Amino acid sequence: MITLRNGILTAAAFAALAMASTASAQTIEKTVKVAPGGLYEIVFNPADSTVLVAAVGPRGETRGAVARLNADLTPGAAIDVSANPLYGLGFNSRTQILYGTATRSGSVDAVDVRTGQVVAHITDGDDDSAHVREAVVDEQRNKVYVTVVGGDAGDASRPNQVWVIDGATQTLERKIDVPVGGLTGAALDVENNRLFVTGMSSAEVAAIDLATGEATGPWPTGSERPTNVAFDARGGRLFVASQGSGDLTVMNAADGAIIKKAPTGEGALSVAYNPGNDQIYVANRQAGTVTVVSGADYAVLANLQTGTFPQTIAIDPATNAVYVTNKARGLPRNAPAGTPVPVDPAGDTVTLIRP
Repeated sequence: MITLRNGILTAAAFAALAMASTASAQTIEKTVKVAPGGLYEIVFNPADSTVLVAAVGPRGETRGAVARLNADLTPGAAIDVSANPLYGLGFNSRTQILYGTATRSGSVDAVDVRTGQVVAHITDGDDDSAHVREAVVDEQRNKVYVTVVGGDAGDASRPNQVWVIDGATQTLERKIDVPVGGLTGAALDVENNRLFVTGMSSAEVAAIDLATGEATGPWPTGSERPTNVAFDARGGRLFVASQGSGDLTVMNAADGAIIKKAPTGEGALSVAYNPGNDQIYVANRQAGTVTVVSGADYAVLANLQTGTFPQTIAIDPATNAVYVTNKARGLPRNAPAGTPVPVDPAGDTVTLIRP
């Protein structure tokens, strides 16, 4: 109960009221189906307020596209990438070039979203076995950093690496070896030219000096299967989502010290941070929820049922709108030919959350 003192809200009461208002404001505005399905990563384009979605189609089919939706989730013109379907996405809003990781072919494609044309196909020579995953863009330096998933730390046969792509020439500039096991996620510290990376099998985070390639850490996350990471430049914090332990770990970006651990939900897969309202969003794949966490005190503001398998998150910094891809239940691996694809109304969707 909020009380008045001489007709004026006390500071504590005002804070409680503000928190209650913030929590109640987290709402799902809309969810739409996105063709051809098989949704993975999503990015936001501030130039025209659209979202771009990697859609590889049902398992066993070749129907890859970059779906395009307007800010209100009405459909736009998709980009055909069926020749080389893309999974992870990184976007340079200055050049309007989208970088997509084509995991099946071990390559990265650069796509001009204005024309819908693939302008470069970037590979590591003749090696098509690289498990490319995340693409993170430094717009100021026009560089792209791609995580390559390897084996356990020190396994030379399957190295964990970061590819550095020069956005001016669209070529692979160099490769950086990373001292974590099972490299997956990455987040960029533009000001200090550092890349933070997660090691899913080693349960660690490391900081890579992109000028020298030297690593600081790795630092233990105290969680199981940390998969993706977001960076708070103003607060010097890392936010790590861990699938195995279903939680959010907040770490000091300078030394890796653990600041806070907050349970979010089973299969916490991806994480995004909005500095505009100091809120953290975690997509819990197995729980089917997106957890909204306060960046001020790490209290859970909401748990929202967005779809079957919440996958990745994008944020419009101008409106604070949050967009979530939800993957569908699909065919099991090695399903016999002709097996019908399961009908899943809550999958292969994008959800719009209004904070």
